[in-house]
Amino acid sequence: MKQFLSNAYIASILGVGAILFVLKKLQFIFGNSSPLLLFLIVIAFSGWRGGLKAGLFTTALSTAASIYFLTEPDHSFYITHPSELLRTILLASVGAIYSLIIARVYQQEKRALQTVMEREAQLKQEIAERNRTQADRNLYVALVKSSTEFIGMCDMNGVPFFINDAGMRLVGLDSLEQALATPVKDFFFPEDQAFILDKVFPSVLKSGRSVLEIRFRHFKTGEAIWMIYNVFVLKDLNDHAVGLGTVSTNINERKRAEETLREIQVDLNRAQAVAHVGSWRLDIHKNKLEWSDENYQIFGVAKGTPLTYESFLAIVHPADRQFVDDAWKAALAGSLYDVEHRLLIDGQVKWVRELVELEFDENGSVRGGFGTTEDITGIKTVQEALQRERAFLRQVIDAAPSAIFVKDRDGRFLLGNEVLAKSYGTSIEALVGLTEKDFNTNADEVAHFQQNDLEVINSRTPRVFPEVKVTHADDSVHWYNTVKIPLFDGDQCNKLLVVATDITERKRANEALLEANRRKDEFLAMLAHELRNPLAPIKNAVQLLKKQKSADPKLEWIRRIIDSQVNHLARLLDDLLDVARIMQGKIRLKTERFELNDMVMAAIETCQPLIESRRQELIITQSMKTPWIEGDRARLGQVLANLLNNAAKYTGEGGKIRLDIRQEGTDAVLEVRDTGIGIAPDMLPKIFDLFTQADHSLAHSQGGLGVGLTLVRQLVEIHGGAVTAASAGIGRGSTFTVRLPALPTESATPEPAPVESALASAKFRILVVDDYPAGAESLKMLLQEEGHEVATAGSGMEALERAEKFRPQIVLLDIGLPDLSGYEVARRLRELPQTRTALLIALTGYGQSKDMELSQSAGFDHHLLKPVDFDKLLALLPSS
Repeated sequence: MKQFLSNAYIASILGVGAILFVLKKLQFIFGNSSPLLLFLIVIAFSGWRGGLKAGLFTTALSTAASIYFLTEPDHSFYITHPSELLRTILLASVGAIYSLIIARVYQQEKRALQTVMEREAQLKQEIAERNRTQADRNLYVALVKSSTEFIGMCDMNGVPFFINDAGMRLVGLDSLEQALATPVKDFFFPEDQAFILDKVFPSVLKSGRSVLEIRFRHFKTGEAIWMIYNVFVLKDLNDHAVGLGTVSTNINERKRAEETLREIQVDLNRAQAVAHVGSWRLDIHKNKLEWSDENYQIFGVAKGTPLTYESFLAIVHPADRQFVDDAWKAALAGSLYDVEHRLLIDGQVKWVRELVELEFDENGSVRGGFGTTEDITGIKTVQEALQRERAFLRQVIDAAPSAIFVKDRDGRFLLGNEVLAKSYGTSIEALVGLTEKDFNTNADEVAHFQQNDLEVINSRTPRVFPEVKVTHADDSVHWYNTVKIPLFDGDQCNKLLVVATDITERKRANEALLEANRRKDEFLAMLAHELRNPLAPIKNAVQLLKKQKSADPKLEWIRRIIDSQVNHLARLLDDLLDVARIMQGKIRLKTERFELNDMVMAAIETCQPLIESRRQELIITQSMKTPWIEGDRARLGQVLANLLNNAAKYTGEGGKIRLDIRQEGTDAVLEVRDTGIGIAPDMLPKIFDLFTQADHSLAHSQGGLGVGLTLVRQLVEIHGGAVTAASAGIGRGSTFTVRLPALPTESATPEPAPVESALASAKFRILVVDDYPAGAESLKMLLQEEGHEVATAGSGMEALERAEKFRPQIVLLDIGLPDLSGYEVARRLRELPQTRTALLIALTGYGQSKDMELSQSAGFDHHLLKPVDFDKLLALLPSS
């Protein structure tokens, strides 16, 4: 119906027909004057639906229809009455005017409707575009948030206004607020900032975009993050630059891979240079030849020169060129390419060996080949030389100082030289075809040789036998360093080459060194014993002088001098022997947990006499809470005492020594500073070396063996710590810093301290056994001063006899006695009923760990070193 109505002409004809039908049927109502203006309804409809033409068409059709059907005479176009003519003209005129007006209104409405429809379509398009833009924006936002790239934007002043989460994580920023408050330049290292601001950004603003590789800075760790920095201009709707944006990619892994590849390439080039083996690749489609650095070197071509297959052939010796070309063509057809040929380089001939492996594309077609070039000029030269010098080699083998020979699986000699023949008392010719058992009477040796030979042949692996015993023809025993190498005949291995070097003299020398080292240890022990013996009576005499309490200041000064020097000598002995023990790994630590301050006070007490004698000032500073450590209290006290003594020795009278005790993190720190002679810069690196002293002048008066600081370092290191030395130079003092692992606060609880008995107040029968009379008598006098009953003996047998009669409660027994050792005496005393329960104390100059172990196993209760500290000795005596 819609389509029907849309055809205005058909609708006009039907409408005019309908009006005629109505007027005809109702003519009895209208009479002879039908209302022709009813046709205006159809005219108006036609003009509205079809425009001006349709309206005029309907007007003309209505006029003709009214004349023909409604005007007298009927069915004729002739009009008889003027009134009818006037009505007809009026219908035609009004219809035409009406059509014109309706058409004009129709066109205006149509244009308005078209405008409305166009605007509606435009609005729909704008809405759709806005929806698409919002969807795209949402998509972009989602992509930005989920992206692992660094995405950021800043204004023209370099102030960020957006950074995505991945970007913030990448550079170590915790929040967007922190990111937006950080200028763009701070994302780069200081040395790169000027380049970014002055060169990159201006270039981007000029060209619109720039891509480069540069480091970003991690804000927390400070590490470098390599990025592909893709930076571009941000513009507004008017195409004006409003800022800069970046989508940057983290290439740290790639950089590390590139660095690894560079290192691999360097190593490969170095390996090729060492082995004189280059590598190459030929692309047969592009006729492009690539060479490694070593290949350029082998062929004598400047690195970087463009290469083709023809340029390669041009260097091949003319006599070998066709052979090489044929071999390459055969290789492309599937044959093996393993050729040796010559090169002609600047008139010089060079031999090379080339191998290749074909390379194929994804379709299985040959793309080219990858190969190696080995410079075998030297090998060829050697081969030629070998051919010329076979006879000479025979002379060389015979002249060699080592036994050189070849044997088969059955042990028969196939080849031998003069050294071997001489050792077995025969000739070279007589060796061939015979075996070891024909010359060596030691069946065990022969069986051992045969077993080793078979192991080398069966395993096909060379072996070295560092020390092999061989009995010569004259029954003398010799030692050899023997190398056995399997020899191959194709795939078979039934022979071996033996090179045996006589090391008899070296072995004897090594045994002599071991013996010398053992004797050195014994000498050190004896030296300590012999030096401690005379020190003991001096120490005892000083103790007696102390008890006299003389008012004479000179005598008091003399006593202090003797006491300090005896202590100094004893410390030198202890340091020397301790260093020897540490070097041999024989020192043992007695670990315990203790407050550092306790050990410090004991060490200061040891060093106080020396410091006071030099009228020096010792300044001690320590933190509010003294750290706790776990270690050997005595050994660490020895460390600090050595440092304080060292400072006192090398600081002039009236100088200052500062001791600082503190905790730094997990370290307990002891720092000793002095105002002494200082240390020269060239001495600082070796100040802890054995037998090294800061003062090498002949006039130095401080003494010492140069082992104290070595001992300090060794003891600190075996406690898991470290010691360092520092000095501003000669005359500007020194600083020694010891760092030891401190115990955590919760672990810093004291271990129960050993209960030491008070100084003995009871009186005992004491037997002093010492073959050094001065030592025995001086110690006797000291003990008698304490009220004890004392007897002495100068030998082991005398001690046993005296013990049976004297019935001592305590025996102070020397180890090194002229007849029986102190260990043997101790064992016998434990067997005597009179002394089975006596307190046995070893009082000796032997202080090595093995000596103490022997003391314990012999039945001693204690082991003290001479010169003994008399107060410590008294502390060992029972209190009742």
